[in-house]
Amino acid sequence: MAEILKFVCFMIIFLSSFIVSESLNGHGKDRCFKDSDCPKYMCPSSLVAKCIKKLCSCRKPGLQIQLNPK
Repeated sequence: MAEILKFVCFMIIFLSSFIVSESLNGHGKDRCFKDSDCPKYMCPSSLVAKCIKKLCSCRKPGLQIQLNPK
């Protein structure tokens, strides 16, 4: 019985640490599909929130790279 209780406690600790680490990596609220999906408050006033590889990140304004110009 004690081994079952230890296993349950271990699983609770393991799963909760996994959930916390996923939320800290940005896989939760900072996912995006376009620049307007990113929260404006996440960057300091000198930077702009941009959607890069489906994750929000802070970049300097005006630095836009076109990989396939038309």
